[in-house]
Amino acid sequence: MTRTSAYKFTVQMKDGQPVGKDADLVRGLRLVVKMGNLAYGTTNYVKLQGRGHRMGNRRYNQSLPLQYAETADVYVYERRS
Repeated sequence: MTRTSAYKFTVQMKDGQPVGKDADLVRGLRLVVKMGNLAYGTTNYVKLQGRGHRMGNRRYNQSLPLQYAETADVYVYERRS
């Protein structure tokens, strides 16, 4: 059970980038969102939220930078003005 309908899937990360087939999944989702935005005039975007060990650094309690992430959750959000 997910907390939000914006969650799509989780990908493996290395050096701040999705790896292997996960990179293709993210690239494909970004393309689908882009085409949907053009076709329907929406303003959706794809966000990767880093997950993994915080290394004891309190700065990362809110958000873990992708360069340090072991995995990332992928979300599609509607941009609000």
